[in-house]
Amino acid sequence: MLAPRIPFNTVNSLYYQQAIDAIASMGVDYKGPSFHDLRGYLLTKNVEEVRKYVDSYRPIWKETGCTIMADGWTDQCRRTFINFLVYCPKGTVFLKEVVLFVGQENVVHFVTDNAANYVAAGRFDIGKLDEVNDIVTHASKIAKYIYNHCFALNLMRKFTSGQEILRPTPTRFATNFIALQSVLAQHNALRAMVTSSEWTSSSHAKESKAKEFVKLLFVDSFWSECAAMVQISEPLVRVLHIGDSDERPAMRFLLEAMYKAREEMLKRFNKRKKKIEPYINILDARWDRQLHKNLHAAEYWLNPKY
Repeated sequence: MLAPRIPFNTVNSLYYQQAIDAIASMGVDYKGPSFHDLRGYLLTKNVEEVRKYVDSYRPIWKETGCTIMADGWTDQCRRTFINFLVYCPKGTVFLKEVVLFVGQENVVHFVTDNAANYVAAGRFDIGKLDEVNDIVTHASKIAKYIYNHCFALNLMRKFTSGQEILRPTPTRFATNFIALQSVLAQHNALRAMVTSSEWTSSSHAKESKAKEFVKLLFVDSFWSECAAMVQISEPLVRVLHIGDSDERPAMRFLLEAMYKAREEMLKRFNKRKKKIEPYINILDARWDRQLHKNLHAAEYWLNPKY
């Protein structure tokens, strides 16, 4: 395993011991397949076996119908992937090309785990509001400077007692507002840091980027808007947590959670209705268009908790 750099977690595979047993049963003179055999006829043979296996599901799809399930995820490079699986009474199979392969007349349901993200006030719509974009950009500049300069990072950790701040990203609703919350929580610590003797006496403080960083920290309007944005987003982020949780099915709780989030947002900005109005409009539009369905009402009605 070491010479060809095969990952150690390969031994956790269901087929690891089976492969060893099969090789051992061939005796000491057995010679494994060559490079050309593996990439040639053996690979072709395996592809054909998988095709026949998947084809064996087709009659079931036509007879009973099937459910297409979309499982979305994001890798460490922030690339988005969606795995499509087809479920029927015989079992579940992974497919590359879904609708054309399965046949749209055989599809009974389409299930996706992304609904919770759209429930949370249309993350893309809210993120595109100019005031939101400006605040996220401002906070991102603060975090970017700190984490790109070791002196600033070490000094920040001293003044925040080891607490970190998160860096907002351009497209992620929940991550952005959790990041804003973390920056806001260190408001006083960051200002204390750049007015301390350790900062002002340092050669780093005389650099142009450092001076721009200090200016960012003393823009009072940013902090007030950041606080307002955190107040707006907190109820929605809680709904996201419900939708993304694997601990229990989320559908039955979404209707009430969304209603409570909306009411809490209105209550928090009772005296600043013009401030909250654009967000409520986006929330209502997304809710009415995508998730205000009889299915959600039925889930709520049948939930024993209520």
